Amino acid sequence: MKELFRELNKDSSALHRVMATVLGENRASKTLIYGYDIVSCSGCREFYEENLDEIVDVRTTGVYSIGGKDVYCEVLEELPELVICGAGHVAVACVRAAASLDVHITVIEDRKDFAEAARKAGAHEVLCGDYKEMLGTIPGGDNYYFLTMSRAHAFDEICLESILRKPFAYVGMLGSSMKIRKIRGDLEEKGVSGEIFDKVHTPVGLDISANTPEEIAIAVMAEIISVKNTGKVITKAFDHEQLDAIAADGGEPVLVTLIRKVSAAPRDPGTKMVVTSDGNKWGTIGGGAAEAHAARIARDHMDDKDFVCEVVRVGDESKSADGMVCGGVIDVLFERIAGE
Repeated sequence: MKELFRELNKDSSALHRVMATVLGENRASKTLIYGYDIVSCSGCREFYEENLDEIVDVRTTGVYSIGGKDVYCEVLEELPELVICGAGHVAVACVRAAASLDVHITVIEDRKDFAEAARKAGAHEVLCGDYKEMLGTIPGGDNYYFLTMSRAHAFDEICLESILRKPFAYVGMLGSSMKIRKIRGDLEEKGVSGEIFDKVHTPVGLDISANTPEEIAIAVMAEIISVKNTGKVITKAFDHEQLDAIAADGGEPVLVTLIRKVSAAPRDPGTKMVVTSDGNKWGTIGGGAAEAHAARIARDHMDDKDFVCEVVRVGDESKSADGMVCGGVIDVLFERIAGE
């Protein structure tokens, strides 16, 4: 089964991706589907092939009745791409704020010393050169979040003209109301419609009365998080630390997945925790008593050589109505990740 997770740890695909797991059977039965292709499968391949259309049609993570079986389907989110044009004080603060999130950060800057500052702040990729030329190498898409924060109005206008001709999830521009009006007028003369410009978040960031670069960065990242998560039906199934922990574990770690919320719980279906063979935990399914209970179950399974997978209800339902359960009442899928 580790081969499936190695496949998942590769570069994110632009295709619709679903990871499906057949429940109620004490055997490994999991598949990874990109578009209409089964790219990795552990058990029950014939079942997944017969029910491929129905699985691919799933758009919300959850448990479904498919082909007479309960199937847990996760709709996998692409890693968000944050592109910051400029590497001044606010831009670098945004890099630092974004570095704690599961997002790929690219900074474009035409000054070498400022570009190096962005790299040191935590940017994954720094493109040092002409703004228009560098933006020409970035395709854009539904998982792209752009910020224009260059040192001059003219450069922001160049960046914005290029960005607004691409698909995007979010565009934010740092600047005064006078700057915004001028750039809007210039871009309308160049054929960028006012309707498209209205999609630009400017002034950028949520209104939290921010003053310092660090405060502005928090406001900006909060706005991006809000745009990214509001109304979405996909879940972030894994972070890179979890996938790396699975790959590096020389034993057989246990994957712990929240698949259903029975009562109020802090995390949603698709939330993951990996318990490695050395007893360490990677990730959280909500904390509190429920997570502690789940971690104990996972560690007990480490010693059970016959264990493959099971679904366990975690939490005390008798107390849930009074809000006494720390972590809620949840259905949790436990799976041994076997293989080389």
